[in-house]
Amino acid sequence: MTYVPEARPRRAARNKAARNSAAQGRTALGGEAPGGCPEAEERLAAARMSRAHRQSRLRTLLTQRNEAIGAALTGRVPAAAIAGTTGLKVTEVKKIARAYSDSYAPEFSREQHVAGLSALAEQLRTVEEEKASAERQLRTDVVDVLRSGKMDVFRIAALTAVTAERLRELTRGTGLRTENFRA
Repeated sequence: MTYVPEARPRRAARNKAARNSAAQGRTALGGEAPGGCPEAEERLAAARMSRAHRQSRLRTLLTQRNEAIGAALTGRVPAAAIAGTTGLKVTEVKKIARAYSDSYAPEFSREQHVAGLSALAEQLRTVEEEKASAERQLRTDVVDVLRSGKMDVFRIAALTAVTAERLRELTRGTGLRTENFRA
């Protein structure tokens, strides 16, 4: 059987103006928009975007560091020197180097390898510190919004792209009751 896109039935397109007027009608009748706290919604959505950017940057840096470790060991830099520069254990350095043994940069000296690894390690530390700081800020924002009662945990989960279970873990020890996590 051959797929023919034109033969597929289409849904009727809804009128955008009708959707907008229905949404305006709900806000006029109910007093506030669904969600209830636009500034908190913006903050939580921005946290989601920055977390995605940070995770992407972290993955890129880890790949670059691992390739640099493979190239450095191939370039005859001692594993102990690499471990001291990157903050990894010697066994981890050797394990990474085996996975990235194809990486080789013959034009670099030992000092250049170590300097490159040092720069990558510093960038990784910076991104990890940003990640920890953002995690603390997210926790604070989530606790504030849940305590205010303007949003439930599922709305917060949708805005932040974090599961409700992860939000429960994140807010442990803050004095929030289990009622805040019920539908």
